[in-house]
Order: sequence, then C-alpha cells, then structure tokens
Amino acid sequence: MPAFNYRNLIRQIPPLTWQLYFASKSLSWPEGLDLDAPGDGWADIVEAALDDLPEDEQRLVYRDLRRVHALGNRPGVDALRNSVALGATMLEDFEHHSSDAERALWALVNSPEFFEKAEAFRTADALVGYRTWKRIYLEPPLTLHTTDEDREALRHNLRYAFTPRKGRKHGKLRAGEVDFLYRHLDGALQIDLRIEDDGQLQQEFGPDDKTIWRTFRPPVYLTVLIYPENGMIDLLVPGGESARKKVIKAIGKHVLRQRIEPLDRPPPVFLLNRLREGAKLDPDSDLDLLAHGVEALRFSECKVRAMFSPRCDYAIKPPGEKLAPDVAACLAAHHTTALVGPVFNIVEAVISLYFFPTDGAKKRPPLHLHVRPDGISHLNELSEADAKLAEAVVSALGILPMVPAATVVATPEPEPLLP
Repeated sequence: MPAFNYRNLIRQIPPLTWQLYFASKSLSWPEGLDLDAPGDGWADIVEAALDDLPEDEQRLVYRDLRRVHALGNRPGVDALRNSVALGATMLEDFEHHSSDAERALWALVNSPEFFEKAEAFRTADALVGYRTWKRIYLEPPLTLHTTDEDREALRHNLRYAFTPRKGRKHGKLRAGEVDFLYRHLDGALQIDLRIEDDGQLQQEFGPDDKTIWRTFRPPVYLTVLIYPENGMIDLLVPGGESARKKVIKAIGKHVLRQRIEPLDRPPPVFLLNRLREGAKLDPDSDLDLLAHGVEALRFSECKVRAMFSPRCDYAIKPPGEKLAPDVAACLAAHHTTALVGPVFNIVEAVISLYFFPTDGAKKRPPLHLHVRPDGISHLNELSEADAKLAEAVVSALGILPMVPAATVVATPEPEPLLP
C-alpha cells in the first residue's frame, strides 16, 4: 500500500462527495467554494478547511481519511463489493464514481456498517500468503451450519479450548466473540474469532504523574475463510500448530459438522463468484489484450448451484455469437439476476476470447476458457502461449487472486573441512 498522503487523497475525490462527507459529520462547508469551478483550486480550499478544524474534530476526520485510504484501491473496493449482495444500491453508485477513493468515501458516508465489514474482509485478505497463514483442503462441496445456536456453540468451544487447565478447574473461561461474515463476491464464509490472551503488563501514568504497571488481557484475532464449492479453508491463526488444531477441531464440530481431515492436495482458489457482475478486467492489471491480438472478451456460459438443499444446478447458455448478449446481459434482460445472486454459487464458467484477423492468414478461431473452482479444466491441452494468456486473463479478472510467494532463505554451503 502506498504511503498515506491526505492531500493527494483529497484531489482524488470530487468536491460534491466531499460536500456529502462534510454534511454527514455536521461540519460547516467552506465559504466561497464553488462546486462547478474549473480546475483543482477547490482542493486547496477543502484542505484548508480540514486543517482549520478543532483538534478533536481534526483527529476524527484524519482517522476517517486513513480508513478511506486503506480501502481506496482495487482490493479495498473488492472488499466493499463483498460486503453487499448483488444488485445493492451501493454497487450501482460505484459505476458513476471517478476513483476507488471516491467509492470508499461514498461507502463510509452512506453505508458505514458495510464499510466496517469490508475492513474486516480487507484485513483477512492482506494476511493470506504470509507467516500466520495455512491453507487446508477438504473434498467439496462443504455444507455450512451458521445459525445463532451454531455460533454460540463455537464460541463456547473456543473459550474452553483456549482457557488454561487452571482456569477451567475454577470455571473461569476466557472471554471470546465469534462473527459470521458472508463474502457475497467470493462465495465464502469468513469467521472472525476474538479470544482473550494471557495477562500482560503495560506501563502507564498514574497519580502524581508516576508510572505504574497495569495488567491487561489483549484479544487474539483469529480468522477462518471457508470456500464451500472449492473445499478450501484458509486459516489465519497466530500461535502455531497447537492453536490451529484447536480452531480446526471447533470449526469441524460446529460449522462443518464433520471431522476435518485435510487432504495433501492444495490447489489454488478460483473465485468464480467474482463473475457475478460480468467479465470485467482489473484496470490496474498489466494485461494488454490488444498486444495478444484479442478483439473481444465475453462471458459466454456459466452453471450455478444452490447453496442450500436441494442443491440443484442451473445452466445459463446465451447465443454463441461474438456480438450476442453475454451471460450478464441475458440475465439483466430477463430479470433473472437472482440466479447469480447470493443464494447461488457459480461452479462453472466459460470465458471466450475473440481474435483479430491477421493479414495473409486464416482467421483464428476463438479461445474458450472452461473455468471451474479447481482451475482451467483444459489447460494442459492448450499451447504454451495460449496457456499463459489464459492464466493472465483469469488473474486480470480477479478469479485467481495472486498469493505472495513464500520467501525462501538460501542455506549457506558448509565450509570444507581442513585436512
């Protein structure tokens, strides 16, 4: 993430959105600021108005700007899209905004509860691929149990599991909270766990400005991401293997209701539900379709599966011509967007690439990418150039999030023994 500079952030957001933010915080709108004035002179006036606020208000505004900066990028906007169901008003407003920073500020002003949920999603996404992360795999599909009774049973189980034996003996279980957050865009369930940690000492000022030591118990933050159609479970659990075993056992008992025995086959996670709004390339990606001779990209077919019993499947197959409406356009025309809504998961999809005709050569046939939760089904049958293009396309569509590679520390060669 780039360094936070609130002056640059101000210029990324139009004055009309700033006016809505000022009104939501009951701040007086700067005098003499014309919303229709040409140029960016308005940014200096907004910046001066924020700098002239009282210290208490300035601190709160600065905190809001840091939160907007954290979600004012493509991963942050994906987290915001994850927080609301397909067809929500916030998603329609996003199409008319000029930048990701404006989308983030708009969400903070109009939907603060969804903004807080998106922050939890973004925090989890940022930890995937690093030291505390461990991915396990179960045979899909997975049936999730997320009622209030299941959540309370999970909370009690974790409180008991993380309480030392001495505390259990005296009936003093550690405090804990459990939240079930559904990720609408990814089709996953995020379980946020907070468990009271061991007592720690903190130095602070007491009476007569003398320092004293106070015992406090900070919470330990644990997160579990479950992808039912992929069979993937991402564990973001600090504390080593012992803590992971406690979390896995509790999740298996109360959420999956089966004993978790991970398979030693961790394929990547393909998030097909990110196609719910159509096949849209990430503008920040390095993929240039024109450089590969691609004339058009089309969401040609898909199959969706109900999340709840009976787990029925629906196939959506529009006309196959290049200029014909794709899946998203057909669903919108027939008012059946519920088929790609939060009640269904996309389990198969076909992305079609159409190429420009080349001079003096036969017209190249289109390339159809058959994507499933475990990858591109016919990747081994493609040529090396088409396979690389296929992987680049699914990455640019956000279907295959890039996971940071683990850092490999080179082992120094042993020095030769002296004779």
